[in-house]
Amino acid sequence: MPTDQIVRPAPPLRTALIAILLVAGFVVSTVWLAPVWALAVDAVLALSGVVLFRGPRWRTGSLLLASFFASFAIAEAFFHVLAEPALNRNMTKIDTPSHWNVSDDVVGYRPEPGVSVDVVGKFHDEVIYHKTYTIEPSGARLTPGSATSGPTYLFIGDSYIFGEGLNDNETLPSQFAQHLAAPAHVVNLGVLGYSPAHLVRAIETGLYDKYIVGKVAAVITWSTPLQMPRVIGDGGWLGNSPRFVLDQAGKLHHTGTFDGHRWRDPAAGAWFLARTYLASAARAAEADVEREQADLYVALVARLQQLVRERYKAPLVLVYDWPEKDIEGQLDVRFVPIFKRIRTLDTPMVPVRRIIGHSEEWHNFFIAHDGHPNARLDALVAQDVLKELQLPTR
Repeated sequence: MPTDQIVRPAPPLRTALIAILLVAGFVVSTVWLAPVWALAVDAVLALSGVVLFRGPRWRTGSLLLASFFASFAIAEAFFHVLAEPALNRNMTKIDTPSHWNVSDDVVGYRPEPGVSVDVVGKFHDEVIYHKTYTIEPSGARLTPGSATSGPTYLFIGDSYIFGEGLNDNETLPSQFAQHLAAPAHVVNLGVLGYSPAHLVRAIETGLYDKYIVGKVAAVITWSTPLQMPRVIGDGGWLGNSPRFVLDQAGKLHHTGTFDGHRWRDPAAGAWFLARTYLASAARAAEADVEREQADLYVALVARLQQLVRERYKAPLVLVYDWPEKDIEGQLDVRFVPIFKRIRTLDTPMVPVRRIIGHSEEWHNFFIAHDGHPNARLDALVAQDVLKELQLPTR
């Protein structure tokens, strides 16, 4: 055989260096780029191996890897387009101070006591709101209209109760307090990003007891499908939050934190990362994950109602923003069966959608580009809560 037709193997050191460089490129792209772009770059890097490697096995392996990354990138781009975008995806929120939550051993995090937060919400270059959040030394949000005597009304929940994008006197708890005919101690214990799991754990451990003056007349919370992913820890801010699971008998058990569970069970941690960062993985698991969320969410709301009754001898008032039936143009009709399960609870309920009407009118009741209730909606909800509790108003 002529010597010029002999294929000489690449030196082992050269092959090893090329492999190391390609692997390093894969790692860097995965860390620094969005999934679709990372997969596209990985496909190009793998394709370069076809040129750089000399051995047929290395070249074939590189070609197969390039095909895998390219196919994965196309699938990921497709499912990313299909994924429902966040309503406030183009909103920028500038908080001063930038960090105003502190860690908490019971619920993971809570507002820092005694801080005043200047908040600017912007849609691109347009200022949508400029508000102030005042956190009292007790850790609750300031509630204008509240008194230091009379019955206690505890408002617990997430940003809807807290009043994100609103001044202290515009929140639901404050407008409730301002319309009461008789003085009452109204407490705003809403915290951005909370789920029913936080509320259950807080009451189980007596975290809210220090806010009570006299008898608790009612505990009010806001329920919406947007909270469902949080009960299984799907949110980058929920790592140290309380984790609950259901046993085979349907009983709730507190198991620690989500991060603690993921470190103990690496497979669960990897699955969380996959559905968080890969639209294709999230889409493939959507039905099973939503079923898990629904079962846990309903159980947590039921447990919350039970705890309020047992610990405070008071009703849990559920302000709810759920679809009650299939209405034309309603995009979240799949949640109707879940709401029917929540409705079986024997608890006072205040429907938000009877206030806001058809979806074409919703823009009148929510902060533009942000999605949180505006002051108008909170005022109307406050009036309905007062009616539900049969309280005299000013």
